[in-house]
Amino acid sequence: MDETSDMTRWDEIAWNGIAFRKPSHWEIATIGRNYLMLGTRTDPRMEITWGNLFKKTSHKRSLKQLQTQIRRKHHLTTDPWTPPQDWLQALPAHEVSGISFKESAGNALIVSCTFCNRASLFQFYQCSSEDPSYFHKIVSKLLSTFRDHSEDNRQQWAVFDVRAILPAALQIKSYQFSPGFMTMDFSAKGLGISLYRWSPASVLLAGRKLPEFAGSLPFYPGSTSGKQQDVNRMEWEKSPSISLLTRIATFLSARFSHHRLLIRHDTETNRILAVRSESRHPMDPVFFAQIAADYETVTA
Repeated sequence: MDETSDMTRWDEIAWNGIAFRKPSHWEIATIGRNYLMLGTRTDPRMEITWGNLFKKTSHKRSLKQLQTQIRRKHHLTTDPWTPPQDWLQALPAHEVSGISFKESAGNALIVSCTFCNRASLFQFYQCSSEDPSYFHKIVSKLLSTFRDHSEDNRQQWAVFDVRAILPAALQIKSYQFSPGFMTMDFSAKGLGISLYRWSPASVLLAGRKLPEFAGSLPFYPGSTSGKQQDVNRMEWEKSPSISLLTRIATFLSARFSHHRLLIRHDTETNRILAVRSESRHPMDPVFFAQIAADYETVTA
């Protein structure tokens, strides 16, 4: 089957600063802070490694630094390699070079953004039974959707069955993905945001209501001040008194003193989602509501 045909479904992946569209059956096999491996049930199809945003440097210098890292880490030496023309044309806003590995079969694509200066290393794997023209079309289409920086100070996150948009200042601190549970923790100065997903909701809520499920969570305070907005949504908030001594203690302490939690049952996807915030100062309710509104789950 031609994976680039209109019958093939493509979906978006966005993780820690980079984003692109991929064939839906190329699933995430391995995920790291600045690394992704995608594949089918039988074969790896793509790897990408990228760096953080650095001060301005030349593409030639980035290429040399990357080759040095590959040689030291994997004990591989490289030669220049010219990528297919349609791959190069798919990245008009980037400087692109290719390298081949002497000790093993395979080539890599090094992409440097002329705007943000982030360098990314792509490796694509072609199946032996795959028509080369199909393979080149797939890669070209994927590369044409590649983005490695945000243009509006908001950063997209789209992995597995969750989608979120967060302020770019929030950096990923930790994450855990499993079939029944997912969490991503983000932090910025004086602020922590955590996103959660549980499934299947029909099993987790069997014989109990959403407040009972919330009460079983280790980070739920067990307070009676939670507000249940409807049967599928509840919210809880805790802030200290605003006395002068409290404000001084908050200023001097590194601990978070303001907490907010929203839990909702998404009946369409059979998931339970939660957004939790911890901060040193009261959080703008509109800001929190926007993060919650931009957090969703999808199903195939």
